[in-house]
Amino acid sequence: MIRFFSALLLLVIIFVAYLAFNDIKSEPIVVEPEPKEEWVMDESLAMYLEEFEQGFKDGLTDEQIPGAAVVFVKDGRVIFQKGFGVTEKGKPQKVDEHTVFRLGSVSKGFASVLTGIMVEEGVVNWNDPVFRYLEDFKLNDPEQTKRIQIKHLLSHTTGLPRHSYTNLVEDGLSLDSIIPRLQYVPLISKEGRQVSYQNATYSAIEKVLESQTNTSFHTLLEEKLFKPLAMNHSSASFESIQSSTNKALPHVYHSSSRGRVPMSISEKYYNAISSGGINASASDMGKWLLLLTGHHPEIISGKRLEEIFDPLATIHNRRYSRYWEGVNESYYGMGWRVLDNHGQRIVYHGGYVNGYRSEIAFAPEDGVGICILINTHSSYPLTVMPDFFDHFKSNSVEVVLE
Repeated sequence: MIRFFSALLLLVIIFVAYLAFNDIKSEPIVVEPEPKEEWVMDESLAMYLEEFEQGFKDGLTDEQIPGAAVVFVKDGRVIFQKGFGVTEKGKPQKVDEHTVFRLGSVSKGFASVLTGIMVEEGVVNWNDPVFRYLEDFKLNDPEQTKRIQIKHLLSHTTGLPRHSYTNLVEDGLSLDSIIPRLQYVPLISKEGRQVSYQNATYSAIEKVLESQTNTSFHTLLEEKLFKPLAMNHSSASFESIQSSTNKALPHVYHSSSRGRVPMSISEKYYNAISSGGINASASDMGKWLLLLTGHHPEIISGKRLEEIFDPLATIHNRRYSRYWEGVNESYYGMGWRVLDNHGQRIVYHGGYVNGYRSEIAFAPEDGVGICILINTHSSYPLTVMPDFFDHFKSNSVEVVLE
């Protein structure tokens, strides 16, 4: 009898537990996410953006620039992105924030950041000798060859003369055929001492990363940067920009036509992607600026970005700072130029290729950045940028570059 009641009691306990379990399952506890704080643009910022837009449009007209696109970021947000003008002079299609332009040498910053990601993953190190990965990489001096590190490639401080074999890049030769020829070029300095701008030599970084990952540089860009950032209009091939239905055509000035005339898109520099082969829209460049100003630590850490932006060599001329009043020197980090705008650190780069001009710049300490894309050659974007940074300049930050 005792066994009977014990068994009955056990069945009752199991049944009650079953009901309780099903009751819990049928009415799960739902935790509502906290509502995101809505961002409201203050009146002074709205007024500045309105004034900028009108002034920028007037400048495009004065400079006879057919089309442009602009994006601003501030404090981790895109606060302005807009297209101006047309994709092709004489045609009705308007430029918008998703219109694709060629970036030219602004592509170099993508290569250095991608390398930074590889450094974080333990694939390479800034101080690794290049010859360790590329047996065909040789300079005129065998001892200097052994001392050239990845950071020297990315800072244009290998000791080679300016634009060594850029002509071969523009002739369409592959990097595999150009790199072995560097040994025949007389050197002008020891490594690390002098900035001497390169395209072919800079692009050797592509072969370094490919050798260590067994993955094409194009695919690495897609997998490590374009896809994670949802840069949906960005690419690194001639075929991609050609097939785009929303692309800006390049323009050149013809005196006989008394103005800019459209030209075809060239295949030049798609054989050296890291030096000039990336295509992107203003909306994509806004996402890129957010990464550069430290808002995507899941992709690359702030520490690694600081290593990339750290000045490694001084540029002793005003070619790159002449639009900034009172700024007489600029510097080069890895894939980026750096200048001290009276206590405000500006990291920037420009690009020109095939009738396209691009400029990108940001002030890390102030959390602001700008990118301007135009479909002709003009220095106009450079004249716009100093006023932008002066407007957002913080009085509480002073950075000394050495």
